[in-house]
Amino acid sequence: MEENKLFEALLDVIPFAAYAVDIETYEVVYANKLMQESLYAPRENFCWKKVFGQEEVCSWCTIPELKQRKAIYKSEKLVTNFFDEVTDKWFQSYDELVRWPDGRTVKYSIAVDITEQKEIQANMIKTHTKLAMQSKKLKEANAKLEYMAKKDFLTGINNRGNFFELVANIWEQELPCNQKIYVAMFDLDKFKNINDTYGHQAGDTILKEFTKSITTNLEKEDIFARIGGEEFALLTVSEDEKKVVNKLEKMRQDVENLSIISKKDNIYLTVSIGLSIKEKNQTIDETLDFADKKLYEAKKSGRNNLKFRL
Repeated sequence: MEENKLFEALLDVIPFAAYAVDIETYEVVYANKLMQESLYAPRENFCWKKVFGQEEVCSWCTIPELKQRKAIYKSEKLVTNFFDEVTDKWFQSYDELVRWPDGRTVKYSIAVDITEQKEIQANMIKTHTKLAMQSKKLKEANAKLEYMAKKDFLTGINNRGNFFELVANIWEQELPCNQKIYVAMFDLDKFKNINDTYGHQAGDTILKEFTKSITTNLEKEDIFARIGGEEFALLTVSEDEKKVVNKLEKMRQDVENLSIISKKDNIYLTVSIGLSIKEKNQTIDETLDFADKKLYEAKKSGRNNLKFRL
């Protein structure tokens, strides 16, 4: 038919592979020049063999969906992506139901090779994934560095620097009525002798066990830190002085009840504690200095005790 030839001649100038398939018989009724150059079986009639070299209807066939869309949505167009396993290429198919000049309804398709685009997208995804992983590792490394900067490497509690930073945040705050700031200094008794007798590994174990014992008695807002060596500091806020003293006495007794085995020997610990209370206009250093003096008194008076007021 002259009408068909004219119609097909107009479609041949499209710079992409295009073809038309009878939606009832799946017969290829047209393939433009670009499509003809890549046909798998030019002498076959069915589209799955002729166009794609398949043995049965293609898994990505859009004819059923186009029929459904026309019936439900009155839409006869569809854009899909599919992977051709024969050529290992990705295509974007622009499919539409049209009335062919001979009166048949066909699926008219323009197939655009998007393999390069898919590869670019895949590489971008890989790059973004790699960057995301690197970003995650960087965040984890930064978090670890931040933790190391604030925590004592051996016991895991606050270090000296972080203790003073946390204390400074509350030192000048207006506290609720009757609440006061208490600062305590702890020092393990005869720790050097233990280190010299049992070694530094035993000493490290003792410091860890001591820390665990103290932290079990801490309240949520307490600030506990290793100041250096076997010295520790505690800040607690309370309106009940007796309660603070009892808490520290409980800590001292718990340490006294610890037993750590080293070289088949049982090592028993004691701790001396000095306690001070923040007076009006007193600095952190001044309050700590008073607690340190009380700690010295505790040591002089036989160790394993708490000193507070005169």
